[in-house]
Amino acid sequence: MMRACLASTLLALLVPGSAWAFLGGDLASVQADQQAWGASVTQAAVAGATVYSQLLPNGVTVRQYVDAAGKVFGVGWEGPVQPDFERLLGSSFAAYLDALSRQRRGVSVQSAALVLESGGMMRAFTGRALLPGKLPVTLSAQDIH
Repeated sequence: MMRACLASTLLALLVPGSAWAFLGGDLASVQADQQAWGASVTQAAVAGATVYSQLLPNGVTVRQYVDAAGKVFGVGWEGPVQPDFERLLGSSFAAYLDALSRQRRGVSVQSAALVLESGGMMRAFTGRALLPGKLPVTLSAQDIH
């Protein structure tokens, strides 16, 4: 298990993230994700941001919250399987792996730099991640789901 976590962390550092709509990424990466995932996408304006909702072929819905400057400050997901956390979380993936190694059920990270909540059971997984310091003043953490 430790080797797999270490390998995943190293891979996350070696693979360029510019094509991924990871937490902290940009709008172009959201569009790259749509193509990579073969997802259908809708977008909706919310106070101070745009939410890009993508329905993946595996049934997972991923919501990517993009601010006016074009940066992804939050992501949310739900579906029958877990999403690709490495792709969604970018540099925050290491914090996810750390929490996963210490917590038995679900994952929760609460810090000034990152809020991450993931849980569920087979065919019913949900979660969200956000960068509190990047959250537009017009939204609260509860708006990210």
